[in-house]
Formats: sequence, structure tokens, C-alpha cells
Amino acid sequence: MDMDVRCAILKLREHDKFRQWKEKNKEVKLVHAFMMIEPGKDTGCDIGFYDFDKKLMTSFLIDKAVSSVEITESKEIFTKDTQQIKPIEEDRLKVNFDKALETASALQQDKYKMHVPIKEVVILQNLDIGQVWNITFITKTFQTLNMKIDAETGDVLEDKLHQIFSFDKGEQKQS
Repeated sequence: MDMDVRCAILKLREHDKFRQWKEKNKEVKLVHAFMMIEPGKDTGCDIGFYDFDKKLMTSFLIDKAVSSVEITESKEIFTKDTQQIKPIEEDRLKVNFDKALETASALQQDKYKMHVPIKEVVILQNLDIGQVWNITFITKTFQTLNMKIDAETGDVLEDKLHQIFSFDKGEQKQS
């Protein structure tokens, strides 16, 4: 995987579509970068900007080469008080995408060997625990392995394995 998120953000900011949009939306802040990785599929990146005054989220879907940019409509985002959206502090983004995914894969191989990933979801975001690479592996064992890796230091802050489905009394468990 060769998606450098920092580079993608910089290239996006230089793209005409983004510049035209930004001219009309001066107060927005970068709040996430999202990627879903599946074997054999081209991985693009969804980069999200939030207008804290208007409470609107706008995302830009870009391909690996940042040659194609699609804008999603601005949407109102509802958040719980405990889960406020926080801007990404780009100057604190020291650990790149590849290094974060390498750390997550090493942890999976070391601690969760039986849970082989078939799909990976990676989100760069600023949460209550800090600015993190929030990485979730969907596994062949129908579980999700979620890891939060500090985007500045590369330390694993949290790792949890969750069942996707539970067949107890026909109900799905919430994790």
C-alpha cells in the first residue's frame, strides 16, 4: 500500500475542485482520512472536512494518484456530547499510514494469530484518547480487531477483539 495520507491531503488542497470549494468554505477543518482496504481492489481515500459553525461535514473521495476527486454533499452530523468532532492537528501527524498499518499487522500476528484479516478499515481521527490511526481488521473468524495507534508516537494505545455476530437467543450483541 502506498497511500501517503499527508501527501494526499496536500495534493487535494492543490486540486481545483477543492480550491473552488474551499473559497466558499473558509472556516472548515480537516477531521478525518478514511480508507478501506480489500485485496485486489484499488484503495482510495476519503478526506473529511468539518464546518464547526454550520455543523456540516464534506468529504472528498480521491484515488491513489489524486487524479480523480469527488466531492460528497455537505451533510449535517449529529454527535453525542462525549464524542465531539475534533480537528486533525497535521503538525502532530508523525506516523504515516504505512507505519501505522505495519504496527497493526505486527500486533495482529503476535497477539491475534488466529484472526486473519480479510478487510482493513483505517481512519485517521482525533478522539478523546488522542490523535490516532483507528484501524479495524475484519477477520475470517467473523470478529473485528480494533487497534488505536498514536499518530504522533506510533504507540498502540488500545486493542480489542469483538464478535461481529452473537447467536445467543437470536440477538446481536453490542460491543
